[in-house]
Amino acid sequence: CCIIAKDEENLIYSCINYITPLVDEVIVCVDTQTKDKTKEIAEKAGAKVYDYDWEDDFSKARNFAKSKATSSWIICLDADERILAKDIEDLKKVIKNEENKKDNKDQEVVAFSFLHRYYTKEKQKSGYASWRKLQENNKEELTKEFPEIKQFEGYFDIFPVTYMFKNHPKIYFTGSVHEDVQPSIVKWDKEEPKKIIVQCTILIHHFHFIKNKVFVDTKQKHYFDLSKEKFKQNPDAKIALDLAAGYIFFENDLSVSFNYLVEMLKQQPNITKEQIGKLKKKIQNKKYIPALHNIMQMIDLKKHNPNDIFNLVKAYMKREQYKLALVVLKRLFIAAPKEPVIIEHMGVCYDKITYTEDAIKVFEHGIIVHPTNASFYFNLGALYEKTKEWHKAVSSFQYAINNEHPLKKQLIKRIEMLKKVATGQHVNYNINIG
Repeated sequence: CCIIAKDEENLIYSCINYITPLVDEVIVCVDTQTKDKTKEIAEKAGAKVYDYDWEDDFSKARNFAKSKATSSWIICLDADERILAKDIEDLKKVIKNEENKKDNKDQEVVAFSFLHRYYTKEKQKSGYASWRKLQENNKEELTKEFPEIKQFEGYFDIFPVTYMFKNHPKIYFTGSVHEDVQPSIVKWDKEEPKKIIVQCTILIHHFHFIKNKVFVDTKQKHYFDLSKEKFKQNPDAKIALDLAAGYIFFENDLSVSFNYLVEMLKQQPNITKEQIGKLKKKIQNKKYIPALHNIMQMIDLKKHNPNDIFNLVKAYMKREQYKLALVVLKRLFIAAPKEPVIIEHMGVCYDKITYTEDAIKVFEHGIIVHPTNASFYFNLGALYEKTKEWHKAVSSFQYAINNEHPLKKQLIKRIEMLKKVATGQHVNYNINIG
């Protein structure tokens, strides 16, 4: 297990202590700019600790940690991330099975991607679900292995991330910010075909929000500023995509953002100068929606981490550019129609631009593929209110309550009021919940 850390004295011991019995070795690379006792605590916890001179590049730090590993497989974690013991054991069995295969014609599994679950105290977080609604045996297992979970109300999931991979020189991290090994594996597969990444249902449990909001916001702004400097040194497609989202999120500059999306496309060998020229003309004329449609049609999703593309959605939504967000979401939905975070944001965006029927269709699809998602039922209830389908609204809110929606008390009162509205009784009706 390889970990990079800076000022993590409050989390590093529990991380090392938890993962040590499950792996052959724990490598911790400590940023030499660390001001607390991270290094001393990591050493006492039994990890192999190395000093690392920070170079404003997360990939370099990850690759340095990787270079110190001696095991045949590597899993990378941060100090605030955990993985269940049984999941590690299951992975070991899968790896052993792969290594025992004698047929060289089979595809070679070189990495695994895991679902990423963020725990949060923010009940209104998009995609929120209550961890207390999980099956009793799962709740007991989580609280026993991760005492930190009791600080949180629920969680939201994001796209899978490649956390575990073979210790091979062809696999390495790229991207100074939001580093990833997937591009190196794609490159290796082109040179020697049949290298695959297996997406599994195993979860990385991320307690990122255990840190205060100011810390998180400052960290994100630092990443943005760092990407600006790195792009000057290396006009990389991944950095360009990060900057495209950053210029919307932090500076609300659509023009500059779109220019970076163009820079991203220039890195794709199949994109012609004529296509780039037409795209630039649309951007100059501020025809941003058709320009973004073209960009999403041309982008090679295999070359990008979906989380990086989704950052565009979050940035557009922050600036209330819901139609632009929908262009990106529709492209992502084609690739991953069951992804809860895509469904949630699509429905919300349609609602924001008053495409109520489309929003309803999205959330109805959502509860088909995720029948216990309280947030989907809640949103459906609110949408049915707008269309004055009172009985459907009552039913949806009741399902939201049954699945532990955080606004349970308000929804109980809401249901009583809607039942009166449905029977024609006069009530002081207000469309806003809570």
